[in-house]
Amino acid sequence: MSRAARGLAVLFCLSPVSAGLCAGDPGSWVPARWDGGPLEVARRAKDKALAADASLREAIAKWYDPATLSLLEGTPINCLLVTFSAEAGAEVQRQQQLVREYAGAARERGIAVLGIVYPGADPSAVALAADQARLDGLVLDGEFPAGAGFAGKLETALRARNNPALVVPIARDAAAVRTAKAPVLAVAGVRPSARDLADMGIRAGPSAEPWIESNIWLVRSFRLEPAWRPIWINQEPNPYSLGDYARCVADAAVAGGRWMVALDDSLRAKLFQRHADALATWRSVAAYVKFAEDHAEWRSFVPYGNLGIILDTAGKNPDISNEYLNLVARRQVPYRVIQRSQLSAASLESFQAVLAADLAPPSEAEQKMLRAFAEKGGLVVAGPSWGDPPKDQPYAEVPLGKGRVAVYKDDPPDPESVARDMLDLLESEVMGLNPFNVPSVLTYASTSDSGKRALVQLLNYATSPFNSRITIRINGSFKRARLYTPENEPADLAARAIANGRRTEFVVPKLAVWGAVLLE
Repeated sequence: MSRAARGLAVLFCLSPVSAGLCAGDPGSWVPARWDGGPLEVARRAKDKALAADASLREAIAKWYDPATLSLLEGTPINCLLVTFSAEAGAEVQRQQQLVREYAGAARERGIAVLGIVYPGADPSAVALAADQARLDGLVLDGEFPAGAGFAGKLETALRARNNPALVVPIARDAAAVRTAKAPVLAVAGVRPSARDLADMGIRAGPSAEPWIESNIWLVRSFRLEPAWRPIWINQEPNPYSLGDYARCVADAAVAGGRWMVALDDSLRAKLFQRHADALATWRSVAAYVKFAEDHAEWRSFVPYGNLGIILDTAGKNPDISNEYLNLVARRQVPYRVIQRSQLSAASLESFQAVLAADLAPPSEAEQKMLRAFAEKGGLVVAGPSWGDPPKDQPYAEVPLGKGRVAVYKDDPPDPESVARDMLDLLESEVMGLNPFNVPSVLTYASTSDSGKRALVQLLNYATSPFNSRITIRINGSFKRARLYTPENEPADLAARAIANGRRTEFVVPKLAVWGAVLLE
């Protein structure tokens, strides 16, 4: 069976009753890491905190008691990732029998179950056990000796049993899977947070903004086609911090991804014991997940930006490419991604500026296209391979027709410098979106209906609510602005026309964690 045919087999396997697999379309799966069982205890044998806490060991060992499924009642979570296979002893068979029974109980509730596979497992044995447990898929977590070869062997072993279960590796390197064609992609992310530069040993002035770690750029980097596709972000929150959990949900969801909801040990143990405060925290986390799923329509909005960043998905410096995407977003500059393989005169028509530093060097045809773009009034930001780089300054602006080219001296141009310089190179209306008073907040803008609707999402990375007014200016004439948050009912904001009606300004009075303003 071809890869495409296998994908269709999975996507159209919709009935858990008739097929015994695939509880719903994988695109509708809302995942949670549900690690547990005796194998999980054995796998974490070197964990000193676990060894010292008998109540935690009990909670993990007995986590696959069907009673824990009641935690999912009233939540959108419909896909559990359970510990299934690892390099361990007698616990493996016991674990897989336990999972088999637990998965059966989950299926009765319409919940998909995927087994987490760690390095040290045999692909044929895992495929057999997964088939017997009627799992909907297998998630590969860790560095496997054969790399992608292990996933291929596992998939082959499943197909030999006529089993359409998904195999979902958690990629450590986003660039390696960015163009992969799969029903679900999973990638390792960072823990969303904001840190003072001084805490990181970096000298900064009193007005310096904090260093923000975010996955918004990572999720949007997979948006290479107009259609949405499910991207799962894997990372753990800080222990028992409601704000951190909410931020993890929102940070993945803002650009259309899903966080693989993960429980820290303290919360897990208290949930197992049904502590009231833990149950309240869990309900709050579920409310954020529900907010994301209730507004699934937003995933169909396309990223907004007059700046295009050309991404060479087959380039030799994927880390540098990623940093352009990451740091430009951190500087609050909206952009859209252009794949190098799809670069054309037509693809450039809707942009006013292009970051072409990933073209190293640009081909003759690419340079011709970019020169024509600049001559019509656009800005091209390029590396020294463009030609005639400066010797005594980081970059030089060269007039070209009605536009200009900013040529950098270094090869490749430093991503942090490029991101910072964008604020000087791009006028406010070229940037298109300008947030004010957002030291710990990142924004993400997208549009629908050919620009008739715009969505500006804001995410606060500080540990406390942001109680100051946030002013946003965006290109376009909008008559209505409506604020949506997980905590409150939607509220209308005043939308004010500025710049002779070419732009709209609105103010968000305060922000707990996540807010979205829909403009029409």
